[in-house]
Amino acid sequence: MLDELPTQPVAPRPIQAEALDALERTRADGFDRAFVVMATGLGKTWLAAFDSARPGFRRVLFVAHREEILRQSRDVFRRVRPGADLGLFMGDEKVPGAEVVFASVQSLAKDRHLGRFDPTRFDYMVIDEFHHAAAPTYRRVLRHFRPDFLLGLTATPDRRDGADLLALCGDNLVFDCGLAEGIRRGELSPFNYWGIADVTDYAPIPWRGGRFDPETLAAAIETRQRAVRVLGEWRHKGGGPTLAFCSSVSHAEFMKAFFAAEGVRSAAVHSRPGSDPRNRSVADLRSGEIEVLFTVDVFNEGVDIPEVETVLMLRPTDSPVVFLQQLGRGLRTTEAKAALRVIDFVGNHHSFLSRPRTLLSLGIRTPSDAEIAEALDSGDFELPPGCSVDFDLESVEILSRLASPSMTEAERLAEFCRNYESENGVRPTAAQAFSSVGCRTSTQPVSQAGGWHRYLGSLGLLLPGEQAAVEVLGDVLRSLERERLTKAYKLVTLAALAELDALHRGASVADLAEMSLALTRRDPRLRADTEQTQQVSDLDAATAGAWRSFWRKNPLTHLTDKPHSVFQLSADRLEPRFSVPAEHVTTFANMVAEIVEWRLQVYLRPRRPADDIMLRVGLHDGDPVILLDRTRHPHLPTGRTKFTADGQQFTGTFGHDALRHAATPGASGNALTRLLHTWFGPNAGRFGHTHEVVLGLTGQNWELRQSETLAPAFRREGLESV
Repeated sequence: MLDELPTQPVAPRPIQAEALDALERTRADGFDRAFVVMATGLGKTWLAAFDSARPGFRRVLFVAHREEILRQSRDVFRRVRPGADLGLFMGDEKVPGAEVVFASVQSLAKDRHLGRFDPTRFDYMVIDEFHHAAAPTYRRVLRHFRPDFLLGLTATPDRRDGADLLALCGDNLVFDCGLAEGIRRGELSPFNYWGIADVTDYAPIPWRGGRFDPETLAAAIETRQRAVRVLGEWRHKGGGPTLAFCSSVSHAEFMKAFFAAEGVRSAAVHSRPGSDPRNRSVADLRSGEIEVLFTVDVFNEGVDIPEVETVLMLRPTDSPVVFLQQLGRGLRTTEAKAALRVIDFVGNHHSFLSRPRTLLSLGIRTPSDAEIAEALDSGDFELPPGCSVDFDLESVEILSRLASPSMTEAERLAEFCRNYESENGVRPTAAQAFSSVGCRTSTQPVSQAGGWHRYLGSLGLLLPGEQAAVEVLGDVLRSLERERLTKAYKLVTLAALAELDALHRGASVADLAEMSLALTRRDPRLRADTEQTQQVSDLDAATAGAWRSFWRKNPLTHLTDKPHSVFQLSADRLEPRFSVPAEHVTTFANMVAEIVEWRLQVYLRPRRPADDIMLRVGLHDGDPVILLDRTRHPHLPTGRTKFTADGQQFTGTFGHDALRHAATPGASGNALTRLLHTWFGPNAGRFGHTHEVVLGLTGQNWELRQSETLAPAFRREGLESV
């Protein structure tokens, strides 16, 4: 890695500088957590190194799950912070007292190691490859530390993980430059993809828990017939240094032996005995000593080989993350590479639909089966210039048949849960599942099962300890799932109980109020949700006594005032009406936290409108405002919300009936007034003048723009002032 690093002085690339500005703005807006998506090759680690080198962030914790990632990241930080004390915390190398600690999550999550770190030890914390952060080990680490700022990084967000990832970072995705955008900017190489019909018949191979039976799969794909087809397609469409992804160690060794026998210089790298040396094999591929490097899960992430000109996808997988990781290994730009060549093999099984779905999702978010069928028919996948997708006729026929039948949401939910557990070794959380499948009819099987965790139990996806806890406390969990909400206060109370480790024993009203206030202040979404009320207009000015009185009257009373309430309120304590056996305390707390996280996500995340929203401009105290008709448009944002207009970023305060004020970085006064006067002149919003704006969502970002059609003068469909 070091030979690829730029010479001094080290400066951010333009795309990194753009992301750095976004991170600085989000901190100015009060956020202490942020999520950044940057495709492989755009410099995620450099971004973390530059951002954490700002004044005030002296002690840094960088967490990842692979040794290669940690060592390469340390090398990058060394170039950005040459005078810093850098130390590793993994395996036999453990330097917990370093100024910047690079820790493997596996070592860090162990109780005997985690306890060595004060929760406030680090000013800045980085979780690299953040799509792994939903795993229990990462959650344990995230719950322990309380840094001043948390940065989550990933190159390959998956909709299935995105729900949890955004929740862990307060729904604060501040910068998103994925693979397609990186190609459009010229930062990544374009690619030419060929989907070739596989000679393997996948129909008789058992499909259990979201994957093919390993032994039967090996027998089916480790054949001379398939190897001949792969070699022929590689010689016809490929060339140059080639990285080939296999499904197993035996598959990699089989392909290496076959290619070598045909005169192709090859190596096989994996994690088992007999592997070719990893570093030397990479060096030989880069120098041309070998032509094809076969691998199993070793180079999916954390390793950069810019010289790769061809990627061979020989592994059946329905995981978008794995697919994009493998594709991303060859997208580094070099002067010699006009476009990466990608050769994939498509079989007769529904899991192969992930290929066109993932390619299409680079231009269309979460495409439907109908959109997949249309793209296969037209060949248009809406990719950046220089990219192409070409499925041969037989593979188009296979995929079109697979895209025709559509499962119900309930069937997709069950399949998603089983597949996720099979691929990741852990079951999905509620936030992941419902974000991926949808929250409409898919809740029916959950209701019929008696709750989310009972539903997972019916699929055989609960751990033994979880299953035992559900048998004792399933009714309590279900009650918390169904607790009626008008504000987020009840969920904040449950989160406060969890922070106090008091879900099983209760806590004093004073302690609950204090913790709830801290949780609300630290999350701008919760702050905005609370400060909309008449009782609390300024959280920072709230006294302990006034807040305690407010909290007791509002969530605590309503959380305990029904016959079926699972908590009760005494003179000065909130206590459970249920009993948690000692062996279930930790598991139960984790399950409640999962429910709270899911329901907060649903409550706080802006609901995406089907179309752009047309809004009228009115007048308030002589200044133009934007009127918000929440009856017709219930998905309008609330509270402090960022939006863009004319290419500039604003932070607006969306009230119940109007957007009256907006701010821009570095400027004082009401930026909304200036914007509306720029668009409509001095008569903006005045009686006799009909002015309209359009508010819409692009990805996760709200955009405000001037309406292209103006209504006739004096036409009034609603009040002109509030």
